[in-house]
Amino acid sequence: MEQPINYYILDGVSDCWDCPYIGEIPEELDMINAMLGKRIEVKNFPIRLPVTIADESEVVYPDIMTADLPLFSNKLKLVFDSLGINNINYYPVELIDEQSNNTKAHYFLGIILDLIDCIESGTERSPAGRFILKNPVIDSARVKNHRLFRLGEEPSLIIVDSRIKETIVAANLVGVSLKKLEDYVSL
Repeated sequence: MEQPINYYILDGVSDCWDCPYIGEIPEELDMINAMLGKRIEVKNFPIRLPVTIADESEVVYPDIMTADLPLFSNKLKLVFDSLGINNINYYPVELIDEQSNNTKAHYFLGIILDLIDCIESGTERSPAGRFILKNPVIDSARVKNHRLFRLGEEPSLIIVDSRIKETIVAANLVGVSLKKLEDYVSL
């Protein structure tokens, strides 16, 4: 009998108080299109994003930032590259200090191309008609051989399989959260 595949939500940790805070996103970066895996139309690279840093001496640059746009460190990009993950379009990004305009860190905006509707169970509607995910289970047959993708029913979620999860954990990345999808409940 074939073992079921475990899936995980790849995200940034939500309580990183020493992480830079991304300011205003340039107008040409459509966050919805980025989430839906659509090509972004930017004329100048690297993309420069302003950040606020509370305390320069204690700042932590995580390997993933997902609050506004999916930003991956070079270290995380190398993990994906080593696993043959080829369904991400990368765009170079510089985080710049809002006050000094100096470059503080280099990242990649990662546009994940695959958006897959694959929830087998764990969906319901609130009394107001809002879509809710509650302990969702993925139909692996619909996922086919995709190992990293956005969940079609909830495009804000980046999903990875257990092999990617294990490789990320072994890489000792900073500020990365990997939560088992079946434990997820949307708010």
